Amino acid sequence: MAGKKKSTISLYYDDEQRRLSKLVTGFSFDMFIMFVIIADAVVLGLMSSGIADIYYSKILFLLDRLFMGIFIVEMFLKMYALKKKFFNSGWNIFDLIVVIISSVPEASSFIVLRTFRLFRLLKYVHRFSKLNNLINMIIGLLPTFASFLMIFLIFFYVFAIMAVSFFGDVFTAFSTLGTSMVTLLQCLALDGWLINVARPVMIVFPYAWIYFVSLAVLSFLLVVSFVVSSFSQIQKLSKTK
Repeated sequence: MAGKKKSTISLYYDDEQRRLSKLVTGFSFDMFIMFVIIADAVVLGLMSSGIADIYYSKILFLLDRLFMGIFIVEMFLKMYALKKKFFNSGWNIFDLIVVIISSVPEASSFIVLRTFRLFRLLKYVHRFSKLNNLINMIIGLLPTFASFLMIFLIFFYVFAIMAVSFFGDVFTAFSTLGTSMVTLLQCLALDGWLINVARPVMIVFPYAWIYFVSLAVLSFLLVVSFVVSSFSQIQKLSKTK
């Protein structure tokens, strides 16, 4: 009799665990958590914007604590329902780490730690095919981007050294390698480089235009080659799907 009662209780808890597992891994539950994360993102943004007064800041703080409580309950439910299977998913481990970090008491003072929660939105990308395809496309382009970045850094480094050698004795903007790289970054960003950088240098060094034209042309060619290679890579990724 006792054994039958024990078996009935065991079956009850197994059935309850199965239902809870179905709940926490279901689409509706994922959408609810995603909504909470987005709402929390809005609250964090308002808390860091400086536009909320004392009254509203208290409400925002309470909402932030409420969302944090929901995330903690979510973790407990999933760990109870999934048991060891919980740790088989990298996303679950990522969620747990994010929740632990953002639950640290000091995290209330450092919004940077609490914003780690927003990275959890990446988990739900697979629920939307178009977003998932976009993420996969970006990941597929990473090797191309890494190659471009390496070539660009070499190019950037060489031109920075040349600028120090040519103009460093006269212009403080090119006096050291560090300042030279910052100035060239301003040139590449087209942030007033012609009036503030190139023309003053060309007044003192008449042939400096060769340097700046070479910088502009090679930068343009590098960017165009990256765009073309990226487009080609996108076509290849599209054909493989």
